[in-house]
Amino acid sequence: MIRITTDIPKHLISTIITSNIDENLGNEALEYKGFAVKIKRQGDLNVAARKKSIYIDLPLDIHIEKQNGLFTIEANGIILLNVTITTSISIDLHLNTKTTIDGWKWMEEPKVKVGILNIPVSPLANMVMNRIDDNITNQIDSSIAKKVNFQDLINKKLARLLDCKKISAEPELYLRAQLEGLESPGFREHTNKIELPLYLDIKNQVSTEYQVSADWNSPPFKWIDNDPLKYSQDINISLKYDRIEDIIQSKINGLVIGGKTLKVHNVEINHDKKIHIQVVLTSPIESTLTISGKPVITDGKVQLEGLEVDMKTTSIIYKMTAPIIEKLIRSDIDDRFPLDLQKVIREQMRLELTKAKNIDFLNLRINANEAMLSNAQFTDNHLNATITTKEVEVVILLEHIENIDEIMS
Repeated sequence: MIRITTDIPKHLISTIITSNIDENLGNEALEYKGFAVKIKRQGDLNVAARKKSIYIDLPLDIHIEKQNGLFTIEANGIILLNVTITTSISIDLHLNTKTTIDGWKWMEEPKVKVGILNIPVSPLANMVMNRIDDNITNQIDSSIAKKVNFQDLINKKLARLLDCKKISAEPELYLRAQLEGLESPGFREHTNKIELPLYLDIKNQVSTEYQVSADWNSPPFKWIDNDPLKYSQDINISLKYDRIEDIIQSKINGLVIGGKTLKVHNVEINHDKKIHIQVVLTSPIESTLTISGKPVITDGKVQLEGLEVDMKTTSIIYKMTAPIIEKLIRSDIDDRFPLDLQKVIREQMRLELTKAKNIDFLNLRINANEAMLSNAQFTDNHLNATITTKEVEVVILLEHIENIDEIMS
């Protein structure tokens, strides 16, 4: 499981709300017992969020006119409406919202500019609430439904990111990921942004061969009460010996041991109770070098127990020097073991994380606390291993997005 946190600037939410309010209020005047009432937005919205709901304080300017003989008496006030947008996400990823007005208060009660006027304050406030409720709340829900297609975000954009990809050129490795499920504790509010954490249950497979991605199925979604105290993600690795042979050949070829440069013609790996690496050399001796040992992995470090080095050659002259070269190679191998695979994994992971920049519309920041080799097994023709990464978080930064359409397009 990994955590994806989307940082949504409050101005994006304000843009959706204000555009609907400004468009639907217009300049139309309401009538109430001889009063002409005009409503328009007054300043910026205040946006807050918690769990499944977004809370908006909506200030509205109320302009009141009433004919009194030849004169028109005018009054102005500011009312603050408390608007709640409650979200729900179905198991098949359909996002629905329900916008309601939960209350109001006068920031400035209507005051008459000229003349005397008895203004029915409470009935006017209720009329304003009904006007907003009847004409705007449904429009907000409709606009969110059109602009924010959560199902498409997961099934199209996220699916594209998780599709089988080459993650390394040397050695050539491919990652295939399948999203098994999503869960979220809901919204959190910060000073200038709303945070939405999603926890993704992902099945990962790294191999030396390109894997055709399986048909994408919508992963199930559920709300959770709290963030998991701990979370980790397993990455399963399967490397065929023929690719490992290529890697070993590229690493050994040109290696200088005891002042002698090794030139490799071929590498072959076999496995029974031990791992046997057979290296055919053309220099410094035309020979076949066999390195055998039982790989034992403890705390992420690989040790070759019962190490044996054997060199065979048909040249009588070279047979005399073979034991010397065997000894040099054995000494070099001893110096390289135990091999700290966890250190190699961490360094590679840090390298890959520094490459993460923009993907599609996303500005990413990726954090990972730890990576460890939790399992490894040598089979007849594969090396299978599991890397466990702890508390991996992908932060999606939308601070430079001016319009929600940029995300959904």
